[in-house]
Parts: sequence; structure tokens; C-alpha cells
Amino acid sequence: MEMTKKPQVEITGLEARYYDSLMNMITFRSYESFIRRAINDVPVNPEDVVMDLGAGTGKNAGLMLMKMNEKAKIYAIEIGEVMRQQLAERQARDPRIIILNQRIEEPFLLPEPATLTFMSFVIHGLKQEIRLKAIQNVYNNLADNGRFCILDYNHFNVSDAPWYVRFGIRRIECETTEDFILRDWSTILQVYGYTDFITHTYLKGYIRLLCCRKSSLNHT
Repeated sequence: MEMTKKPQVEITGLEARYYDSLMNMITFRSYESFIRRAINDVPVNPEDVVMDLGAGTGKNAGLMLMKMNEKAKIYAIEIGEVMRQQLAERQARDPRIIILNQRIEEPFLLPEPATLTFMSFVIHGLKQEIRLKAIQNVYNNLADNGRFCILDYNHFNVSDAPWYVRFGIRRIECETTEDFILRDWSTILQVYGYTDFITHTYLKGYIRLLCCRKSSLNHT
């Protein structure tokens, strides 16, 4: 969750160094239990090849690896230098983490197709045209029938939400957040060749894990 009004993916400085601690503080210590519950709902298989877009500190990668065996790997894609330093610390403890300094909207190909792609609180911080480029990149790097999971804000009317939700989205979050919330992402993802949608919701329904599958049919 970016703590800036400017649309961006990279989190820098002290905010990056103490990201997990800050998230616990601003959520009144609910972040830790929430993220563990959400990652538990991600359909991770023991031998998955995971593409973690905007991997941050690697906390999510570490939780996913707890459900994976020694043959699995996670390509942790992160452009923030401070975040990558924390990822490197995790990589030293677990070589199944492979760090890539890569912008998620620029074309790239992994050394091998991913069987699962995960994106946590990244896509809402992008402008729509950049989001769509990232979604196409996911499709290009997923194996047929590979899974794509987005953990981010749910689809709801911000004006009807409680004051503290409106305040967080309109005064604390980046300016692209409400635009992301108001879009129907299941329909958008269907256009890009994703099917078989499954949804989990958290924190009174304002946060959603949206999972889908890459169609084995060709998409252009």
C-alpha cells in the first residue's frame, strides 16, 4: 500500500526499509495476520515456479515457500533498491528466491514459464495503460493453465464506504487507487485471456484476492 499520492510502484527510503513494520503499525497490528491468511488462500502447489511481481521485502515469497518443496522457485521481481536488499537477505537464507531487477510493465521473458503469478498491492498504484501492459506481461510469462492472483483493493463504491476507508483511499493512497477500485477487473482480465475466477475477501470486504487461470487457447 503506497503511502504517497504519486502513481508509482517503487517504494524508497525509510518507508522501504521498514515497510512491514509500518504496515503493522498503520493497520493496528492486523497486517501480519491478514497477509498470512491471504497467502494461505493463494493456490500454491509444492513444485510451482512463481513470478512475484513487485515482490517488495520478500515477506510474501517467504510465506509461499513454506508451502513449496525443494524443486520450487520464486522469481522475485522488484525495482526498489532498498527492497531488493531485503530480498537478498531472504535469498541468502533460501536460494529458491531468484531476484530480478525488472519493471513489470516493460516486456520481458523469464528463463522458464511461471505456473503461478502473484501481485500484492502493486497494480492499484499504476495508471491504467501501465496496468494493462503488466497484465499482458503476466500472460506472456505464464504457462498454459497457469494461475494469476492479485491481492489488492476490492471493487466497491468508495463514496459509500466508511469515512476511514474514504480517507485512506483519497488522502493517503496514490491518486490511481480509486480508479483501480472502480474498474471491473474480472471483465478486464477475461479480455486478456484469463478464465476460472475465484475470489477471497478480507478486512470487511475492502480487500480481495482475485485468482484466475490463463486460458490454453491462443490470445492476441
